[in-house]
Amino acid sequence: MHLKELYASDFYVIRLDEAHEIIKARWLRPVSFEEMKTGGTQLYVALMHTQAARVVANAQLLGSPDAVTKEWMSAEFYKLLFQTSLKMIARVLPDNVFSKIALESVATRAEALGITSFRVRNFLEQEAAEAWLASETCRGV
Repeated sequence: MHLKELYASDFYVIRLDEAHEIIKARWLRPVSFEEMKTGGTQLYVALMHTQAARVVANAQLLGSPDAVTKEWMSAEFYKLLFQTSLKMIARVLPDNVFSKIALESVATRAEALGITSFRVRNFLEQEAAEAWLASETCRGV
């Protein structure tokens, strides 16, 4: 499988699986608010550039974002995603229950605000997330 690197830093990597038209994003460590904004904006740029409809967002190493970061993610970041051709996002969450709940609350709040036009599903493993996106690709979603 060929992955084209779209963005890379010491805290975040975004690659495009060209064969399956899936963006694979991975947080490499816990991040500051500014790093979250940078990474989130880079994902938006990648989605706009590629017109990809599916994303695997791996946050296993992200940790638990603070309140300000969660607010930005649920309001501003999801507004950015709303402007793209994104149809599905498979989120790979940390094993830590507190981090997992914090990240799940971001999507729940964005949905409550009515700014999600795509399906969000949470997973504990990268392989399961990718399998879900692949199965939906077969259905023509």
